[in-house]
Amino acid sequence: MNRGVAVHDGKVFIGVFDGRLEALDAATGEVVWSNITVDQTKPYTITGAPRVFKNKVIIGNAGGELGVRGYVTAYDVDNGDLVWRFYTVPNPEKRPDDAVSDESLERLANDTWGDTGAWVTDGGGGTAWDSIVYDTVNDQVLIGVGNGSPWNPDIRDPDSDGDNLFLSSILAVDADTGAYRWHYQTTPKDNWDYTATQQITLADLPLGEDGANRRVVMQAPKNGFFYVLDAADGELISATPFTAQNWTTGEFDENGRPELVEEAVDLALYAVVPGPTGAHNWHPMAFNPDTGLVYIPVNEIPFFYDKTRNVEDSKSFWNIGYDAAAGWPVEYPAGTLDVIRDLDGGSLLAWDPVKAEPRWAVPFPLPLNGGVLSTQAGLVFQGNKFGEFVAYDAETGERLWADKLVGNAAAAPMTYEIDGEQYLSVLSGWGSVSNLIAGFTYGEAKSKEPARVITFKLGGDG
Repeated sequence: MNRGVAVHDGKVFIGVFDGRLEALDAATGEVVWSNITVDQTKPYTITGAPRVFKNKVIIGNAGGELGVRGYVTAYDVDNGDLVWRFYTVPNPEKRPDDAVSDESLERLANDTWGDTGAWVTDGGGGTAWDSIVYDTVNDQVLIGVGNGSPWNPDIRDPDSDGDNLFLSSILAVDADTGAYRWHYQTTPKDNWDYTATQQITLADLPLGEDGANRRVVMQAPKNGFFYVLDAADGELISATPFTAQNWTTGEFDENGRPELVEEAVDLALYAVVPGPTGAHNWHPMAFNPDTGLVYIPVNEIPFFYDKTRNVEDSKSFWNIGYDAAAGWPVEYPAGTLDVIRDLDGGSLLAWDPVKAEPRWAVPFPLPLNGGVLSTQAGLVFQGNKFGEFVAYDAETGERLWADKLVGNAAAAPMTYEIDGEQYLSVLSGWGSVSNLIAGFTYGEAKSKEPARVITFKLGGDG
């Protein structure tokens, strides 16, 4: 897995799966510097892309399901020296870390964790494996924080109520020092692997007084809600379900916290929607400032979590704290079949973040369709589970053009211009987990395809 590189001042920065962050000479490919960013005796990996800001390069890590403690680290782009590190989960010994000078932050996070449980030995999760964004206006770094480890809070942290910071949160830290600014926890008491690592988008929207522009943070994480926050302080502006969900009532209290459904917390074979694959997974969404719409690849996949069976019977190597073999029950609990029948599989959704409502949707019978690109010409491009690469009208969702790929396109396409001519490139191949899930769930027989980069030229006829 690799979600991309960063390029800055003659260097290419890449995160390597085993936890190294490397700076390469852009002209020759030679290694300028290389840092081991993780404890390689533990099951850390890097799957995300580095980001460069203010002569620093920042990287997170992955491995939450295997039992690690998440953090992000900023390094000097010239020599690789560590500038600052922010831990997204506090020290199990309840003491400040050397790299975190803000002791008030440590107390804030410590108060949400108990003194026992798997987090004390395994780290608690909270890995930042995808979205990290630099906000130029507020001079801060926005971090999407992952799920808890194990998923089951009764095992992860039995002494607390499960609202562990900064799990499943959008987090803002000072760009120069890494000091805490603000956070918003999208999923308190996370039982369900509802990471908030999905794309964070900054925009100026007419949400201020008398329709004035307000700088906002937008995210559609796994849990099925679309969030709009004030970028300066994290104030919740709106949180609205963009697809089916049944883990909350849909209401929020005065502190911006969702009202949880008791059955979704107890998890005695309750069909939770969305499941751990998420209403929106890593597949990138897109924002078009001309239409004012966000285009989201949406999934509708339920899942049965089971707290009632002995998790010691599970043969899974994942550190989830549920019986991974529980699967789909022979006898469904009351009401769950109705939930499943109402699900579509997936869609490409155009969402209005100002009105907090959908504009249009293209339904798909299968989930986990590809990432999205929207262009100034008023088009939306996406690969789907049928091996098609499709262009839609950004205003209406009308299907305008399509080309058949060999394999599937899971990642978002990208566009660029050379010598006045426009090109469009997309990765095509096996599709990784998305094809495996479709194969297990829908019985598709697919042969493994080699990875390809496929490029189209505007006006081309070949």
